[in-house]
Amino acid sequence: MTIVSFKPTGAADPRRAEFAMLEQLLDARIQSGADLAEIANARVDVAVIDRLSERGLKVDELSFIIPRRTLTHRRQHHERLSTDESDKAIRLAKILAQAMSTFGDPDKAMAWLRNGQARFGGKSALDMTSTEHGARLVEEALVQIDEGYFA
Repeated sequence: MTIVSFKPTGAADPRRAEFAMLEQLLDARIQSGADLAEIANARVDVAVIDRLSERGLKVDELSFIIPRRTLTHRRQHHERLSTDESDKAIRLAKILAQAMSTFGDPDKAMAWLRNGQARFGGKSALDMTSTEHGARLVEEALVQIDEGYFA
């Protein structure tokens, strides 16, 4: 299991960009992983879906978080995502921020996230991210790529 520290260490740290993007996506101040659990329990605003979409994710790639009809209902009634939906949105935001940091280029990051990977049984990283265990495998793969284990 990969443990990721969310505490920024300096401006030159490549993880700082990842951390900053995660804060932007979630529209929240994050000091530690415990903050992410609190954010999920407090339930994030549906605008997180819009921010993920603005970063290049398509509607069908976000549908595992919340079905379209439910999202429309939540928007109309000014409701927040459920705790479970918030957890999924946070998980996807973490993966997206990590991929952008690892590849240093949004197009390369999105291509890697969307393409089938042999290590994931031909599934894409985005497909894997729909479950907690799959997301952990994606995080591990990104760490390995970042550290030079895989080209």
